[in-house]
Amino acid sequence: MIFNRHQRWILPALASVALYGCGGAGGGNNDGNGGGVSSGDEPDAVVQDIPIAYVRRSIPLDDGGDMIANDVLDPSQFVPGAALFLRERADADANETNLTEGVFPEGELYDVKDLSVSNDGERMVFAMRAPEIEDADDDEQPTWNIWEYSRVDGMLRRIIPDDITAEAGQDVNPHYLPDGRIVFSTTRQVRSRAVLLDDGKPQYAAQTEANQEDGFVLHVMDEFGLNIEQLTYNQSHDLQPVVMPDGQIVFNRWNNKDRANIFSLFSIRPDGQDNQELYGYESQNTGTDGADAIFFAPQAMADGRILSLHRPREAENWGGDLIAIDAENFSDRNQDIALPINVDDPGGEVMMGGQESLAFGEIPVDDDPNTISLNGYFAAAADLFDQTPRLLVSWTDCRLEDPDDGAIIPCLEDNLAIEGIQEAIPLYGLWIYNLDELTLQPLFPATPGEMYTDIVSFGARAEDLFLADRQAGVDLQQTLVDENLAELHIRNVYEVAGEDTSVGIATLADPVLTSADERPARFLKIEKAVSIPDDDVFDFERSAFGFTNVMREIIGYVPVEPDGSVKTVIPTDVALTVSITNALGQRVSRTSPNWFTARAGEEIESADLSVSLRRLDATQPSSNPGAPANGFNFPNTEPLLIAFLGETMAETFARINGTREPSVDLVFNDDWTNPAIRPKFDSFEYRYADLSTEAPATEGCQLDWDGSCRVEIHYPDHIQVLWDLDRTVSDDMGNVISDNTCTVCHNTRDAMGELQVPAGQLELTQMPLDGNQQFRSFRELGANDNEDAIVDGALVERTEEQIVTDGNGNVVFQMDDDGNLILDDDGNPIPETILITFPVARSLAPNNAQGSRFFDLFEAGQSHEGFLSQAELKLIGEWLDLGGQYYNDPFDAPED
Repeated sequence: MIFNRHQRWILPALASVALYGCGGAGGGNNDGNGGGVSSGDEPDAVVQDIPIAYVRRSIPLDDGGDMIANDVLDPSQFVPGAALFLRERADADANETNLTEGVFPEGELYDVKDLSVSNDGERMVFAMRAPEIEDADDDEQPTWNIWEYSRVDGMLRRIIPDDITAEAGQDVNPHYLPDGRIVFSTTRQVRSRAVLLDDGKPQYAAQTEANQEDGFVLHVMDEFGLNIEQLTYNQSHDLQPVVMPDGQIVFNRWNNKDRANIFSLFSIRPDGQDNQELYGYESQNTGTDGADAIFFAPQAMADGRILSLHRPREAENWGGDLIAIDAENFSDRNQDIALPINVDDPGGEVMMGGQESLAFGEIPVDDDPNTISLNGYFAAAADLFDQTPRLLVSWTDCRLEDPDDGAIIPCLEDNLAIEGIQEAIPLYGLWIYNLDELTLQPLFPATPGEMYTDIVSFGARAEDLFLADRQAGVDLQQTLVDENLAELHIRNVYEVAGEDTSVGIATLADPVLTSADERPARFLKIEKAVSIPDDDVFDFERSAFGFTNVMREIIGYVPVEPDGSVKTVIPTDVALTVSITNALGQRVSRTSPNWFTARAGEEIESADLSVSLRRLDATQPSSNPGAPANGFNFPNTEPLLIAFLGETMAETFARINGTREPSVDLVFNDDWTNPAIRPKFDSFEYRYADLSTEAPATEGCQLDWDGSCRVEIHYPDHIQVLWDLDRTVSDDMGNVISDNTCTVCHNTRDAMGELQVPAGQLELTQMPLDGNQQFRSFRELGANDNEDAIVDGALVERTEEQIVTDGNGNVVFQMDDDGNLILDDDGNPIPETILITFPVARSLAPNNAQGSRFFDLFEAGQSHEGFLSQAELKLIGEWLDLGGQYYNDPFDAPED
């Protein structure tokens, strides 16, 4: 039940919870003095025999006495005042051992979180951070480390023993793999740092896309803290990994590509392959009344479902609802993986088969400070794994704070009606929660000022399935592994939400029915994220981002086959995105909505451009069914290109001719049309070698692409030079016939140095604008402006006086303070006037080259036909589709 002090309310019946009184967890009268709330059931001997561990911490309060929120987007958040405890039995009378006592000097406050127990119940890993160092800078403070406790010998040890290595990153969220290794989330980014070094950059941890802190991504290491390997390469956080019974790692991914700001569950194999969306990508607003909610701290349940807290990203009271997720059968709350894609309401409330609340009553999930949960909140939960439907939970019931004197008062009708009433500081205690009976049995009470935030049971359970690494030459193509490449196969670039949006696969695939020029998709464009350093690594001028907050590089282009399929090799261990372009390389689709990554030798299958956002076990058929039989020859195509059953054109071509490699240039050859039926379509190529200016790719990559190739476009180095390039045309005698140099006409001064209005109100000179270290041309091209005019020998913004009219078109006249008309010398009323300016729309639209009016001027019959070459137009268009950055390498940007 939810209560909002701005709304009417109904007090729920709590009889089903088998509680009496209105106290907190162990607080009988909500007076904060403790008490004896109980279900009345006798303790269960089976439960008592299972050891448990938990983190007990001081309630984190700020200087104003308000609770410090727990923010999932701040994985390194340090909340000192915690300790890790063990009880050999789940019994209030059992001896309690402080496992972390004595690790740090007495009286110094440290932090502990993220408990995880091995399947045999003999070991436990957790994250712990040493106390704050007084007066030390942030980069000199201790980092989070992974520790292990063994129940067999009672030993406590840090997994990485060496101090320097242990402090090299923030390490959190550990979990055991079936082979004894540990998967965890960390800022180490070990492989990404190596790739940076290969790219000629210093090694550093990349910032998240919000550019606020180092990104946390998944790594694995052995039990001695050695052989640390990176698994994921997301550009924002990957957190809270847990191993499921099928051996897959499930984790929380923050996808903030293009500011998507989506938090959902993904899965990955322990070798880093098959990284894919698992659950909740379209279920962002499944909180109360459509509020934003996340699936916090996922973990395995005995029945195969995923246990999770359902709570806001920033939980003011560290709690929320308790839910079970059926990820085996659902990818979203209302999306059964065995059914067609639900495009209308995948995260909606029609069916809600994907997740259910396990609470005994409604618990609100929102960030409204006026909401009061009459059923309290859960702060942590763990399956006991004792073959009973019981959980170990941290729970607080409803508590109110009197707005007059701050006293803790019970959630009674009269109290809820008090003006300004709000929830009090929670009182979390440990309970045994029976899911069948919906009853809470107190394990031991809470203490005012303290709470339980992490809990685990040492109940032994079946070992998770061990997924061995795929092996080169057996599971993986040896050549791909040797060259550190992977393969990407997209069955239909025209597919959206399971439906083909083209004129039809059969029509597109037939060269007699559809010419190459008529195909909307000509190339697949592969882009790579650029890692952004923090200010300590290099404090560059932020205007380098230009019109975006990201930097990107182009990996290359691959032809899209006539049926809309693509198969290409791609580089590994970097964050990639793809889109489709027209023949000029201008993007005609959005980029894939998330970053995806491949490991060496991996073969990635995708139904559409949303690579990794459709589960591999989903049964939605592809909109491109491929060849209908073995020995099939696609109509009117080369007779030797014979397909097997189900093959796309891309698969057929790759099997016969080898998988296509990207090219930094746009190159098209008609590989499919049968010349005996109709002539092949014209070939074309737009190459960087055809530029008269500096190419944004190395000569080696232009001649022979490999996985290390990058197209890196900077506005000053590669675009401005096009405007400055001498484009004079002379006859054989050296006489100038014409001068199409861009900065001659698009300048505030003519060839004789006289003041002029730039042609088309567009200035393309290098003159810096307002000291932001950007050329004037950059802002003139990409930002809306107003017309200029020459007035009294100066170039100023053009204005014009305009008479003001009312809504009916009647002239509005000037009035004095008394409401009387003001008259001119002839006794006539004086109209009200305003100065107006004359807007000029920007010529270039960042992220939308195809929609930019700039390119229309260079088409046949237009004013600028032939002024720029096709290679130059291609360069401008691809730079613009990257986002219109000023620099795409922070180390080439000016230092701040």
